[in-house]
Amino acid sequence: MRNLKAVLWGAGTAFFLLLFAFLSVMNRHPSYVWSHLDQQGFFAGLAAIIRGDGRTFAAALAPALVLGGMTFLLAVLVRATWTIRIGKRSLRISALALMLAVNALAILYLGTTAWANSQSCLDGNDQIDSIRQMLASERKIAHAGGQVTGADGEVYKYTNCLEAFSRCIEDGVHFVELDFRLTTDKEIVCIHNWRKDFVKADGTMAESAVSLEEFRQGRIRGGFTPMTMEDVASALQSHGDVYIVLDLKGSGEEVKEGYRLMAQEYPDLIPQLIPQFYHVSEYESLYALGYRAMIYTLYKTEEWERSEDALNEFAMRVRLVGITMGKRRALDDSFLSQVLGTGQPVYANTVDSPARQQKLYDRGVSAVYTNVVP
Repeated sequence: MRNLKAVLWGAGTAFFLLLFAFLSVMNRHPSYVWSHLDQQGFFAGLAAIIRGDGRTFAAALAPALVLGGMTFLLAVLVRATWTIRIGKRSLRISALALMLAVNALAILYLGTTAWANSQSCLDGNDQIDSIRQMLASERKIAHAGGQVTGADGEVYKYTNCLEAFSRCIEDGVHFVELDFRLTTDKEIVCIHNWRKDFVKADGTMAESAVSLEEFRQGRIRGGFTPMTMEDVASALQSHGDVYIVLDLKGSGEEVKEGYRLMAQEYPDLIPQLIPQFYHVSEYESLYALGYRAMIYTLYKTEEWERSEDALNEFAMRVRLVGITMGKRRALDDSFLSQVLGTGQPVYANTVDSPARQQKLYDRGVSAVYTNVVP
């Protein structure tokens, strides 16, 4: 009888350990978990999670082992109780009952938060699917706001200016890529390169970042109006079907701060913001800030990150809006086939020639970044 009791408690403890670890991983990496479950089913997906990221699963098992192990020992080996006297009455508390209550509360807490995180993840997946469909239909992303003609009659690219962005809105463009940087006073503005693109109020070119007030008083080369994140947000609030593909420039810390500020100051606009990230390690921090629709851009990646195994492993873990590569790589049949094999949509930049755009579409590229829109 004692052996049967140990077996039953052992089976119950094992189930608790597995459930605790699973819920812990789902809380930390819901997109990772759901990607496996969606593609492989529950048991095969769970096995893939354990095989593919054993370290994460083992870390989740550690607190479970403490709680579950103590419960098993109390149930099978120890009959510990405490007696608490309250006046003339005494209250006996079983250590096993107390541990069972702790286990139940732990599972309840993890389950509740995992449910909330999973709903957020699934809502994000719906958002991603909608964006993918729109991009597959429109096939173009306005690069840096698209080209615009200056007062001197010259055509300018990389302006990220108000005139270019406004023209995109007027022409019904739904996907606009913009470059962002931080000013010296930590405000988010649209600009590709301070030294090449920004003209200060006194007519001299900027040597480095300026303050928000200086930015507003200056001009973008060609005489165009500088645009701030506040200007972009105002347009997005009036046009719910417009999406901004974000390209934050600067050091790693500046980029992190820029994304944090956007999420903090414009939380209601996150569904219309599509961050681009350049290394797999950056995905989780963006996800934690609330971003769901993201593009993995390959032009800054290390060679190992572009390997077939690395791309497939990452694509299995997350659902992306897509993967972007330069047109040179997109014209490499072997590499393009490798990336298409991940099952994620593929985009190419920057392609202005209609003939080359069509060539890429024919090869399986879903959309291109282009200066020429619509």
